[in-house]
Amino acid sequence: MDPSQTAYQLTTSAVELNKIDRLRECGVAQYIGLPQLVVVGGQSSGKSSVLEALTQLPFPRDPALCTTFPTQITFRNAMQERTSVSIIPAPSSTPERAANLRKYKREYPRSFSGDEFAVILKDVRTTMGIRNPKEAHSDVNLLTFSEDILKIELSGPKRENLSIIDTPGIFRRAVDGRTTEKDMVLVKKMVESYIEDGRTIILAVLAAGEDDGNWEILSMAEKKDIKGSRTLGVFTKPDLIDPGTEGKVMSFVQGKENSLKLGYYVLRNRGKLQESSTPEERDAAESEFFAQEPWSFLDRDHVGVHALKKRLQELLIDITRRELPNVRRQINARLDTCRKELTAMGQIEMATNFQKIADHALDAYYARNLIFTEMPEMRLPTLLVDRSDKFALDLSKKGHTVAFDIDNHEREADIDNSRPGRDGEEVSSDIETINESDSDSSGGDSEVYIVRTTSTESTAARHKYPELSNLFRDEEIPSEPEQLHILNWIENEYRKARGSGLQVISPSVLPTLWQQQSIKWRTMTRSYLEDIILYVHDFICKLMEHVCKEERTRSGLMLILLEKFIDQYKVAIKHVEFLLEVELDGMPLTKNPSFQENLHKFRLERLGTSMSKSSIATNNLKDVCDQEIKGTVVRLEDVMLSGPMGDIEYAVNDIYCVLKAYYEVALRRYVDAVWTQGTDYHLLNGKNSPLQIFSPLFVASLIPEQLEEIAGEDTSSKERRESLKREMSALEEGKRLLSH
Repeated sequence: MDPSQTAYQLTTSAVELNKIDRLRECGVAQYIGLPQLVVVGGQSSGKSSVLEALTQLPFPRDPALCTTFPTQITFRNAMQERTSVSIIPAPSSTPERAANLRKYKREYPRSFSGDEFAVILKDVRTTMGIRNPKEAHSDVNLLTFSEDILKIELSGPKRENLSIIDTPGIFRRAVDGRTTEKDMVLVKKMVESYIEDGRTIILAVLAAGEDDGNWEILSMAEKKDIKGSRTLGVFTKPDLIDPGTEGKVMSFVQGKENSLKLGYYVLRNRGKLQESSTPEERDAAESEFFAQEPWSFLDRDHVGVHALKKRLQELLIDITRRELPNVRRQINARLDTCRKELTAMGQIEMATNFQKIADHALDAYYARNLIFTEMPEMRLPTLLVDRSDKFALDLSKKGHTVAFDIDNHEREADIDNSRPGRDGEEVSSDIETINESDSDSSGGDSEVYIVRTTSTESTAARHKYPELSNLFRDEEIPSEPEQLHILNWIENEYRKARGSGLQVISPSVLPTLWQQQSIKWRTMTRSYLEDIILYVHDFICKLMEHVCKEERTRSGLMLILLEKFIDQYKVAIKHVEFLLEVELDGMPLTKNPSFQENLHKFRLERLGTSMSKSSIATNNLKDVCDQEIKGTVVRLEDVMLSGPMGDIEYAVNDIYCVLKAYYEVALRRYVDAVWTQGTDYHLLNGKNSPLQIFSPLFVASLIPEQLEEIAGEDTSSKERRESLKREMSALEEGKRLLSH
């Protein structure tokens, strides 16, 4: 390879590794997995010796001074030699504690000796709040282990770019006065958290002399790295195993047993007699050891610290180069998620989102939000149109008290039995006047409520929203139209209303008949309006749950909004009651041309019915031009002999025509008015409809006391908000670092 190209790659690798270390320093690793080498092992595995060989730092070997916090050791190739020490606060640190830990910084013009390192570790323990088990007066209330990270950065012209994280050694038994069962669990969880991410290369340190059944750290690594693609095994203390038993370790290194894709390596530790030896002397002794049989049979690329260090550099550079673009994308995605969650916790944003989804619903543009697919009951206009169609159909089919279309022959039989003739005698009839006491008007300042027909669906909905209970009350379900002959009923009412004048339509009889014929409209309308209000209220409540996840905030908002919702429901009810009063209690009035058209049509139908008995078939009949006559005909002589219709009968027939013609016009007018005014304007699209109440303008109008009541968060909500802010701060800094 071209030397210049090699230099470029090394420089690029150094920049990339530096970016990863800076990301970890600003706290990004707490939220996003970063490429890293992590050393794990038991307390007696020889892990400290491996770190000392790799880093040339004099790690303490006293069991009482074992690693009690993660340590990140970073090497940087630089012109000047320099060593810096700092602390990266644990994710669980409070802002105050984190700020205090970040103040700890030490700078050295060179590396430090064993004694200096011991002093540094003691100072770090004190700063982190970790007790010293070797001191009898040590405060037992202090921590034994910490998740804070000690960062040591060594720079110099002879340093090669590498970064390693050491974790506390796992242990199986608590030691009285030093560790507890709780500490054992904490350390194990800490180690697991470091090795579970897919961007972590695991250095599993194993004591060669131990039985493989005791290699717990390897079992932990296998659980997190199921494919064995990112775990590298490192055997230590090969000089301490019994002669003749080397074959087990060698079979692992040669890939014959428990194969790991990254393989196994063997390092020789310093003995007690060599603790004062220099790094160079240590490396020379290791090379001499592996030159002897049977270790000399192993591949030189898998023995000794130099081979291991070279391999670790390759692995770290490779995974960093491969994963850095993914880290950048993940930071951006996580930032977006945090912003959305924080936004969702704000009242203005909640109101904006509420209005946005409500507008989509009112437009019936259901593809704009998944909520309409996941929750079909949120398709509010569709529900209301379906219910309004049913309302119109119900009024048409059974909204009248007496059916308009009873067969005329029944009428004739009734008349023959109940009326002596056309001499003006009183008619004897069993038909009773419809009870007008059912026609209760809610005019004036009386309490607003809806009279509801009892139904299982409605009852269930009302139980779900007891806050609406004062708006409704039960009434009997309206029956089918009375199967009376309508002409008998009209005649009965007409006889009760006629005076001493000419036998023509009395001005009072038509309004009376109209009120009785349309009396069911009240109950059926109120039933319809209750369903509409329940649909709207259910939509509002579910949409509030969707845009406001925090129950406390949502409850605070609903406490203020509910009164406004109910007030608007009452406005809708009042308006529909007004429409009922106009239609049912006022004079029958209309300017609709359809009334005259219908009246003419019905009068002709009545005339045709009265003449039908005198009709004759047209078979074999021809006119004066000898052309065949088709249809039904009536002889003029028969019409003249039939005699005039009685005054009462004539009046009854005409009243029937007027009533039926007006009923059809009024029904269409009324259904349209209830739908457009009561439902659409007052409950859906009007400027003051319930769906328009929760808006950014409403939130802006709240007084400080109301905002405090709404925004008053419980402890968990406040902690979550602060946690999101800290995460966003770290991620924003990470994004800035990666942009350079």
